[in-house]
Amino acid sequence: MLVLLDRFLALSLNAQYIQPRRLSKLYSFTSTCLQRYTATFLFALLAVCNTSAAADNSTLKLSTGAEYITGDFGGTEPVEQLYVPVTTRYTTKRYSFRLTVPYISLTAPTGTVQSDGTILPGTGPIVTESGMGDVVAGVTYRDAFNSEVALDVAIDFTAKVKFGTADVDKGLGSGENDYTIQTELYKFLDRIMLFGILGYKFRGDPPGVDLNNSLIAYMGGNYRLTPAFRTGVDFYYQEALFSGADDQVELSAFLGYKLSNTQYLRSYLIKGFGDASPDWGVGVYITFMQ
Repeated sequence: MLVLLDRFLALSLNAQYIQPRRLSKLYSFTSTCLQRYTATFLFALLAVCNTSAAADNSTLKLSTGAEYITGDFGGTEPVEQLYVPVTTRYTTKRYSFRLTVPYISLTAPTGTVQSDGTILPGTGPIVTESGMGDVVAGVTYRDAFNSEVALDVAIDFTAKVKFGTADVDKGLGSGENDYTIQTELYKFLDRIMLFGILGYKFRGDPPGVDLNNSLIAYMGGNYRLTPAFRTGVDFYYQEALFSGADDQVELSAFLGYKLSNTQYLRSYLIKGFGDASPDWGVGVYITFMQ
């Protein structure tokens, strides 16, 4: 959903759709380092990019919020996860760069593993583990065929890396890197934006575990109710991690409100279908734009 949020926020901040939107392992990054230096890095990035944004009409956005999901995920006991990301996104005319550093709190049976939105339930006693999650970095090549102005259609290409920086012993990550490539199609109408996204995720395998690579797909749209309010729905699909397991299928609906020209608030509900998805979830995010 992070890539979709790029476009939603950009469109909500500009009713005319003129404002567009979003390797090896990080051996030197440990959870302790991230906790100590994340805030410093983000503020430094804000300061550096602010000068560039003023000079070349690029934009800098800082987003944060929280998402709560719950379900049994095919296990025998309920699992609850609180996900609190801080995302910095820097956008130029042609490219969008983003970095997400999350905090995770996971209440689940011992042995549960959370990795990039997918939860594999354990079978031990219920415990709560928390800490820094996996860092996600991405780059998007925007409006690749220069069609947005002439045809009200934009095609973007995105590559993302999920670095295995979360604490494996706590089950907050797999400890391996995942790589995703995807193509994104956006169609702009009067008050409506429709989208379709098709991608493929290459998963790193933890020791002793063979995870499947996954086809991923999004589709949906949003509608501008008023200059300040926007609403929409999207459908998410991801192929199963294991042979015989359920695919991940989720439907979400959101309501966004433009607090000001530089601040945007978004809340949403999630309904999952099948054992690989949460039973339900809720989230709220606020974005500050420079």
